Amino acid sequence: MAAHLIYGIRLMKAVTKISTLRTSMAAPSTVAENATRQKIIDAALVCLDRWGLEKTSLHDIAREAGVTRPTVYSYFANRDEVVQAAMIHGGQSFGLKLLEHINQFSKNRERLLEAVLFAYKNMPKEPYLKLVKDAGLANMINEQAITSAEGREICRSLFQEILQNDPKYQKELDEITEVTTRFLLSLLLVEGAVKRNDKQMREFLEKRLLPATGVV
Repeated sequence: MAAHLIYGIRLMKAVTKISTLRTSMAAPSTVAENATRQKIIDAALVCLDRWGLEKTSLHDIAREAGVTRPTVYSYFANRDEVVQAAMIHGGQSFGLKLLEHINQFSKNRERLLEAVLFAYKNMPKEPYLKLVKDAGLANMINEQAITSAEGREICRSLFQEILQNDPKYQKELDEITEVTTRFLLSLLLVEGAVKRNDKQMREFLEKRLLPATGVV
């Protein structure tokens, strides 16, 4: 749904939570394995940018990375796992950048507004997340960010930081997270009839998003 996506402020709690969440493959234990895994992920992004999700095969990724298919399979079960790993990696990094930005603000409503505005403006610029407008990838991001347990936990950890672990919102945190994530994905993926500048987008979010989440 988005890598949020991503530093010398009170981020250590979020970093610890996010970094301990794993993809379906265990993290490589050596520098060489890390480098190979990252090379595969980078190759996947090149292929996705070149051909899109539907036309990208695991064979294409292996060839672009300069490795064999068995090597790719030693890290990932299939093509979708490579793509998901790239999105999760990008989402985690982007999330740290986002938190650094919103920690300039103290009020929860301002922090939520700034988080959405920051993501809306900057996600398409991120190398790991700029492919979000691919229809197939959009479905995958939706599944990872909203449907999967791992994606929900990453989003939940991020929103706990956005709302400063305020007890007032803990009971409804999952719903706040889902509504905001869906809202953001729709802004990124659906071209609106009205073009808004920063001031107009903030007013739009204040009018439509904040009442839906109940964040004051």
